[in-house]
Amino acid sequence: MTPQLEADLVAQARLGDRAAFESLVAPLRGPLRSYICRMITSPQDADDLLQEVMVRGLESVAGFRRESGFKTWLFGIATHVCLDHLRARKRWRAEAQLAGEREAEGSSDILERMQAIVAQPDFLFEIREHIAFCFTCVARTLEPEEQAALMLREVLGFSNEESASILSLSEPVFRHRLSGARSAMTKVFDGLCTLINKTGHCYQCRGLREWVPRDKRGADLVQIEVAPGVAVTPDSLLDARLEIVRGADPEGRTAPLHRYFYAGISHREESR
Repeated sequence: MTPQLEADLVAQARLGDRAAFESLVAPLRGPLRSYICRMITSPQDADDLLQEVMVRGLESVAGFRRESGFKTWLFGIATHVCLDHLRARKRWRAEAQLAGEREAEGSSDILERMQAIVAQPDFLFEIREHIAFCFTCVARTLEPEEQAALMLREVLGFSNEESASILSLSEPVFRHRLSGARSAMTKVFDGLCTLINKTGHCYQCRGLREWVPRDKRGADLVQIEVAPGVAVTPDSLLDARLEIVRGADPEGRTAPLHRYFYAGISHREESR
């Protein structure tokens, strides 16, 4: 959409033209839903929250003054809807996935359900999609504002200025939140992920790939590697992981299994 077309549609939407508003939001519905899912880890609730974002946007578009782009403005509404949702819920433990893994190993019902999901004709286990799933789970261990800062800047690619505006923060405060989020994420992954070092103790990516039938396995990934010529540091490893997360499809062919995992982890973490 060209800047001029967006400006024309915004002007019409501000005057109450619902069709103009729908034209503005149509290309953003998919990215918004993906963002909401990654924030709240509940595909079931994501549809309800997306609808709430649309209602809030329609009700407030008359006051949109174009200090930012329409996309930034609408993602700001979505971010605050997500933050309200997350503040009413518990943060996840760093070991939440490991607890789910242990529970699955001791439950024939869970394993049977997983086998039924894997047996679906379109299912394929993609390690890169699972890395993105794992990243989302670890991000739920952060304070909601830090989680949003990480997602907006590092996953969605908003600038510091845009991300700060979305979160209603000054840029220095935003950068502090983002730095805290990155530091917390590197610490968790350093002690959890065997794809970045030999001391981690989570074997989900490789273990799940080897568990599914051979014809259901996507490409293998032995280790997360930084770009050529870049020193291996916690920050560069996080950047390498982020590159995978940005390119992974959260609604890809592994998604049915991830939706099942999300539901189980959410129930367990809220019930503890």
